[in-house]
Amino acid sequence: MQPDEKIKPLLQAELLCIADSNWILGHWYINCMLNGRELTDFTSMAGIAEEKLGHTRALFRFMEEYFELPEFQLEFGRDAGQIHSPEFLDLPPENWADFISSLFLADLALWRFSATFMEGNFAPVANLTRRFGEECYFHQLCIDGWMKNFSATEKTEAGLALMKRLPQALAWFGSEQQSSAESLLEQGLRTESVWSARSKFLDDVAGKLAPHTGISSAELDGIAAQALPENRDPLSRRQQGSKIPAGLWESVIPTSEAAQIARRPLAVSVKDNIDLSGTIKKDETEPVF
Repeated sequence: MQPDEKIKPLLQAELLCIADSNWILGHWYINCMLNGRELTDFTSMAGIAEEKLGHTRALFRFMEEYFELPEFQLEFGRDAGQIHSPEFLDLPPENWADFISSLFLADLALWRFSATFMEGNFAPVANLTRRFGEECYFHQLCIDGWMKNFSATEKTEAGLALMKRLPQALAWFGSEQQSSAESLLEQGLRTESVWSARSKFLDDVAGKLAPHTGISSAELDGIAAQALPENRDPLSRRQQGSKIPAGLWESVIPTSEAAQIARRPLAVSVKDNIDLSGTIKKDETEPVF
């Protein structure tokens, strides 16, 4: 079933929430990979980062074709203020426990949000999100293993991280009123409301993360009951006027000359005039072995 033209802008925004969150989360893994504690950490993080960025690019390519956008616009044609990722990923992790707790929150929030499309009547999106879910299952197994190895000190640090980041993670899901009146749900592109996904996400936090942090169910209930911050953009699911921090954005889209040359489209680079017949001069100072 093809979506109604009137709801395409909303569909595009919601798919960007999935793609951009994978994008930023993938770079979290890349930027923090060297903080791993053993070889299996490095290999797991590298593999997860690759899959997160693969999910991003799969959605970008689909959206460019379906919404008739210029090639690579979504990846290279936007600035830091146009990214639809959760705001709690704007802040770098303070320690290992904060890093792992943030991965848990981001991965589960992203999965619960994406799964609302999994049984929808728009097959391309349903199939993509179903595939993402199959791979996310293994990502969550890795995160669960890292949490189980928290020391007593790290459990305390994880609790502090949860209290700091969970409110913004919940805000990303939006309000119950916004969710229940959404046209994507009414027309069957979603078969589950985002508010229902939020409830499942909270169950995940209470059942898996909270026991490793010392946070009580009453404290979790208090966070969940907090009012949604004002002045939020319903399309980007972020605070109006907010943007990805410059340092994080530079790691996502480097601005160096070499990086810009490397990411030029093939249609441009094939026109380069490179002299392949020139003679290579030998460096006479180079030692001969």
